[in-house]
Amino acid sequence: MEASGIAAGCDGPLLFALAGSEALGRAIAERAGARLAPHEEREFERGEHKSRPLATVRGRDVAIVHATHGDLEGPSANDRLVRLWLFTAAVRDAGARSITVVVPYLPYSRKDRRTKARDPVGSRYVAEHFEASGADRIVVGEPHNLAAFENAYRIEAIALPLAPLVVDW
Repeated sequence: MEASGIAAGCDGPLLFALAGSEALGRAIAERAGARLAPHEEREFERGEHKSRPLATVRGRDVAIVHATHGDLEGPSANDRLVRLWLFTAAVRDAGARSITVVVPYLPYSRKDRRTKARDPVGSRYVAEHFEASGADRIVVGEPHNLAAFENAYRIEAIALPLAPLVVDW
């Protein structure tokens, strides 16, 4: 699958929206007066995946939008996270100046502390993967626990309050 179009301006930020997140990406791009940057996503046998930017990202600020919620009949939250981490790493390897990851919902954010011996702290592990993939900042919609979210990340972590946007809906 390939997104079409390029970002507005040759030196401005680039915005990518991964598969399943195109509508959100287009809405964000429209508000920003830009278009989505082109990229490629391919499926291989046995569930492996490849994605790469088709626009030159070297020296550019990049934003990647991806819905990371799981679907009952589609990709799981785990699959969506791995796809996002792989694309983020590919953009970093291609020389992006900065990478902002935008996820409306952040999986594993409810598991933000140990409640029993040897309990995993999923929110921290997810944060470490975003950092390892090369993200400079993450923007999420209303995390489960704001303080735990901010403390899990060593990169800039921005939480957007969603209640005002959806209260009427």
